[in-house]
Amino acid sequence: MPLKLEVCTDNDMPRAFAILSSAFGHEHPYIEACFPEHDQPEGRKVGGERMLAIKHADPNTTLLKVTDTESGEMMAFAKWNIYDSVVPEEVELEGDFWPGQDEKEYAQHLFRQYLVPRRKAIRESGGRLLWKSSLTQERFAAVTSTALDILVVDPGCQRRGAGRMLVKWGTAIADQMKVQAVVEATDYGRPLYESEGFNYVYHHVVDLPEKWAGRDRQKFIWMVRPVKGGA
Repeated sequence: MPLKLEVCTDNDMPRAFAILSSAFGHEHPYIEACFPEHDQPEGRKVGGERMLAIKHADPNTTLLKVTDTESGEMMAFAKWNIYDSVVPEEVELEGDFWPGQDEKEYAQHLFRQYLVPRRKAIRESGGRLLWKSSLTQERFAAVTSTALDILVVDPGCQRRGAGRMLVKWGTAIADQMKVQAVVEATDYGRPLYESEGFNYVYHHVVDLPEKWAGRDRQKFIWMVRPVKGGA
């Protein structure tokens, strides 16, 4: 069945978050911590509202969807950030979405630690790369970058090419801008990224302080796609 890639509307945000929740399930501590009870009705409602707020808060963000043109079903979702000579302010994870202060602090810690490899890559590249989330507050001259912040496909719609369409949308921009790309991949997503030119660098494990030593540690695969089309 033909697939169509287009920009999300505000009305797509509840479905976008539902796809995120279903795709990640309970296998990723980062998602579990940042979006508490994301698989429950209230958690999904709040998650959709948070996605809508993100959509309107950042003028550099483009939210994309892939739709099955026969059924009209939204089957995949991606959040791309495109910065052209712009260094966005790095924001902290805030809100009143957690049942207690300890859970909030744990989520904030994972949020910060998840960004460590990205920040290192930005510093080493002088700010010119395609990456997965926010830049540091350090200032660079003429920064140009794009960011794949989220890419998820409904588990019932996988292996049909929707994820590849969303990856190619961003890598095409990276090639036009002549910047490298980086991505934090899951084991499941690694083959797709490798087929689109990303190279394995290392496995990253988020550090936890002693008070959370017994909790699950977020892991991901750090991958880099070299600059295409010359320097």
